[in-house]
Amino acid sequence: MKIFRIQLFLTFKDYLRSIVLNFRNIEDKINKQICSNSKKKYFQFSNQLRVSFLILLKFLKKKHPKKKEIIFSSFNLEEMVEIAKNLDFKIKFVDINYNSGNPNIDNLKKAITKRSLAFVYTNMFNDYHDQLRVKKLCKKNKIIFIEDNAIYFDNYHLFKRKKIFSGSLGDYTLYSFNIMKNISGLYGGGISTNDKNFFLYNKKMQANFKKFPKLIYLKQNIIFLLLKLFSINLIYKYLFFNFVKYAHIKNNKTLLTLFYPSLRFKIKNIPNYYYSKISNLSKKLIYLQICNTKQRKINHQIRKKNNIYYSNIFNKLQQKKINLLNLKDFNYQNFLSFPILTENKNSLYKYLLNRGFELKYIHYKDCSKTFKTKGKLNINASLFEKKLLCLPNHSKINKNYIINVSNAINNFYLKNDKNKRN
Repeated sequence: MKIFRIQLFLTFKDYLRSIVLNFRNIEDKINKQICSNSKKKYFQFSNQLRVSFLILLKFLKKKHPKKKEIIFSSFNLEEMVEIAKNLDFKIKFVDINYNSGNPNIDNLKKAITKRSLAFVYTNMFNDYHDQLRVKKLCKKNKIIFIEDNAIYFDNYHLFKRKKIFSGSLGDYTLYSFNIMKNISGLYGGGISTNDKNFFLYNKKMQANFKKFPKLIYLKQNIIFLLLKLFSINLIYKYLFFNFVKYAHIKNNKTLLTLFYPSLRFKIKNIPNYYYSKISNLSKKLIYLQICNTKQRKINHQIRKKNNIYYSNIFNKLQQKKINLLNLKDFNYQNFLSFPILTENKNSLYKYLLNRGFELKYIHYKDCSKTFKTKGKLNINASLFEKKLLCLPNHSKINKNYIINVSNAINNFYLKNDKNKRN
């Protein structure tokens, strides 16, 4: 069943409206919504999440000059760790738990010292209660709790019939509105906080930023339009899917980097375009989606329904070579794509491509390998990098698709076991 694995939540209609129309009080309305969800007083835009992170670390470095350590979960986005490295922080990594993907709290306790400035908690697979335990540990040890909310926007935990949104636990909460996010401005990020001093620092720093480079922004617009084109059923089935399939089957790294830009990562200095402002077009795009609360709720319910169905199907199959994460709260752990841990991932994925299924093959990396920090190996982060596949989850994914892809995965292992016995 050839269905585009991603959904561009930004509609072509909103894209055109943002180009031709102007709206009043955009920032005030966006700030009100995000501050309400994150339980913060202030929200500020940047051109990307990592730029907000860069500004925050510069501020914290100035405020706490004796604290030189930043702690990350090892299974992470390399570009985030690179920012801390470029600002001369000592990087420490904690492993993740294999059964949940959450940061290992015992590892975190050992990593914290008097020189630790902050722990960056990436909302990825985590549940609310685990995150709350980590926050309490950070508070007890007087280190800053930074919440990376890039792929958890609108996820929430219900407590006494009230919604506690992801992003509400961090001392500082980071947001991404890039092209693949469920709130997309093509480029865009931001940060919310109760820290007025940081708010003023951020405002002053960005006042000196230049306009976002036109060429880079044009490139992102072209990518968006091409992806919209490729998502048309006939074009995807007979052209783009075969292009993706060829890249994977032949292991063509040049082509694969088109689908997974993280494969191009190399440690480098901070790019000049980071020091530029978010585009006004991006603000308008974000505004239209933030204010469309009805559609956001619909998208949330679609993903939740699919995540539950994926979980139920795989639990019924009881395939020993597939491991599911420990999912407790489908409102909070409402994934943009459904994660499974697999054996023989590369062969499995080629098998699925030959049967018309395209999945997300690459997620994050074991950053301790890239940045070669001292200490024990982060075994589970490496296993996640090796085994993790993420299954499509959006409005075009239905029960029939979920049954078929789940059965195809199961059949791959059954055939392998049969061949081994023969």
